[in-house]
Amino acid sequence: MGKRFIIIKNSILIINLFIFFFLVCIGRNEYLYNMTYFKCIMFMIVNCIFIYTYGVFLNKEKIYKSNILIYILLYFILLISTTFFIGRVDIEIKFSWCFDQIKPFHTIISQFKYGSKISFLKNIIGNSIMFIPFSFLLMLKNLKYKNVIKESFIILPIIILIEFMQMFTRTGLFDIDDIILNYLGVLIFTFIISRFNFIHKIRKLFYTDFNLKYEIKKILYYLSLIMLISYDIIIFIK
Repeated sequence: MGKRFIIIKNSILIINLFIFFFLVCIGRNEYLYNMTYFKCIMFMIVNCIFIYTYGVFLNKEKIYKSNILIYILLYFILLISTTFFIGRVDIEIKFSWCFDQIKPFHTIISQFKYGSKISFLKNIIGNSIMFIPFSFLLMLKNLKYKNVIKESFIILPIIILIEFMQMFTRTGLFDIDDIILNYLGVLIFTFIISRFNFIHKIRKLFYTDFNLKYEIKKILYYLSLIMLISYDIIIFIK
């Protein structure tokens, strides 16, 4: 029984990644303004729900651990898509050191003074929470990452690399304030979730079947599968 559901899960995941890749990259000219940030985020959330119910259904530690790796993979696909593709012009590789904004807090202060609500949400709030899911997933994978220093050795280089890649591909601006906001959001989140010991309680939710009956788990699994397929159809048609 387990192998059959593993094959179904892997097949669905691969098909969904192909669909996402087509909508974001291959069909980019047609769907450039159709694939919004919200649609991309919802796409990944629905996939994560399906993977989560799959873990609950099989209820094996090995499955729970592999699910965390899948969540991390989906997160990075979403991060790359929203950073380099969604709402962006064509990528143009240009290895020139063109730092658009290297004065700390210049963009942040400008947003507070002159920015609209939408630009404030996108630039300040958006950048502050961008890497929080990755911080959370690292702690789910291993509790050693609730230590800010250990987590920083992984997250901070990725933040800086993303900013440099935006500069080289001209899909965005190199702004030191983006790095500050990205990292500050991670620091605050890690401090809160570690200080009040939330991570231990939340982590348990990703490594349990809640003592649900087999029939209930099976219903939840198939409901999540139906929800996933339905969303695929809706997003592909629209």
